[in-house]
Amino acid sequence: MLFRSRPAGQPSIEPKSIGAGADLEYIATFEVFPDVDIEEMGSFEVERMSADVADDDIDNIIEVFRKQQGSMEDVERAAADGDTVNIDYAGTKDGEAFEGGSAEASDLELGSGRMIPGFEDGIVGMQAGEQKVLALSFPEEYHSEELKGAAVEFSVTLNAVKEQKLAPLDEDLFKQYGVEEGGEEQFRKEVSDNMSRELRNAIEAKVKQQVMDAVVAQHDSLDVPHALISQEVDVLRNQMFQQFGGAGAVQPEMDLKSLLPDDMFQENAERRVKLGLLLSEMVSRFELKADADKVRETIEEMASTYQDPEEVINWYYSNQEQLSSIESRVLEDQVVEKLLESANITEKECSYQDAEIGRAHV
Repeated sequence: MLFRSRPAGQPSIEPKSIGAGADLEYIATFEVFPDVDIEEMGSFEVERMSADVADDDIDNIIEVFRKQQGSMEDVERAAADGDTVNIDYAGTKDGEAFEGGSAEASDLELGSGRMIPGFEDGIVGMQAGEQKVLALSFPEEYHSEELKGAAVEFSVTLNAVKEQKLAPLDEDLFKQYGVEEGGEEQFRKEVSDNMSRELRNAIEAKVKQQVMDAVVAQHDSLDVPHALISQEVDVLRNQMFQQFGGAGAVQPEMDLKSLLPDDMFQENAERRVKLGLLLSEMVSRFELKADADKVRETIEEMASTYQDPEEVINWYYSNQEQLSSIESRVLEDQVVEKLLESANITEKECSYQDAEIGRAHV
């Protein structure tokens, strides 16, 4: 049997005649890869963020590291914003307890926004051993229908107040983050270099996102095989399951599709399949091959965050599957570079935080 088009996925088999001693006849229906016609992109809009890593940004990250390596210590004073308190609380609505409204010996960071508005503010100023009743209301957009906008009371007992003690800025801290020598100056340099790399990657990811959006919009009429979408849905579902630690908790009887239904991934899967077909055709049309120098540069940048970069580099080049993954990424970036030649690019000044927040994902 000769196929002029490449089948996409497994065929659907429909029996035509089944009988003892008779030839088996059936109809096999195949979805095939579509003919992909690349349309001229023309000029399209791309906004590129422009930001620098300032000393204050470095200070903020170093403070995060010091918190991570620091400790919580009991203090004998009133609770303040930023403290972690241990509390018992019991909530009532119209004098009756409601589900999820009570806890004992619960730790809460004041100012974290974990509780409903007014709850954490009401604890600020309380001393260990003090009790207090907070009259509050749940937000109108709260997820529970029963509690949307409801007036409630929380009886709160403050058991203890703990204050965050930052780890000292010393050699022990520096070693925790891979800086063995050079002291604080080298530590700040390492932090700055890492932040600059992350910033550059975040900016480029957002540019790439806009280019990919433009490609999909320009080829909105392209129909993609359902079989490919179904395969991609399965990939995304398994990725999410593993991301949240589900891989080690799989039970034979577990129905993963019921837990994470197709609808959750359908739109993203269709977009990814469409982009894959379009990018593949663009690579062919532009006669692109993965630039070996860019592949090496990408691997070296990834390896630079490890203790032994050379070992990581050798691992990539000895693992064909991983190397092919990097080559595919580099090819995508080369397509983006080609398409940006016709884009109308505007620069937007912003802060490091603005550029890093909401990093794009293609």
